[in-house]
Amino acid sequence: MKPLRHLAALCVPFVMVALAGGPLGCQLIGLPDAPQAPQAQLPQVPQVPEVPSVDMPAPPSVSLPSAPEKPKMDVPLDEDTEVCCLRSGPVEQVCGGAAKRCCTIKLERDACENQGGLWFHSVRGCAGAC
Repeated sequence: MKPLRHLAALCVPFVMVALAGGPLGCQLIGLPDAPQAPQAQLPQVPQVPEVPSVDMPAPPSVSLPSAPEKPKMDVPLDEDTEVCCLRSGPVEQVCGGAAKRCCTIKLERDACENQGGLWFHSVRGCAGAC
């Protein structure tokens, strides 16, 4: 009886595997194979568009501001001469050229003030104002 029990104990694992559907059990029972999943085609990955190259503009060059225009002087170097400082009005007609301001002896006091100029009793004062 003892050998029979040993034989039964050795057969129990094989029987359980067969009933549970193990690798040998499916073939013994005759179950069909599981259906295969269909082969799906993955969509194509779109191409990344090329980024157009952009030419970076050169940084602007920094330049120092120009010095203010030195006033034109058509007066003698005598400091006591009375002069007219023109900063607007007929500067180009009186002083000539492309002058924007000047000290001149060409205008008398009344004419200078009528033209919008400033009257000075010295060349130094006119040069400081113009």
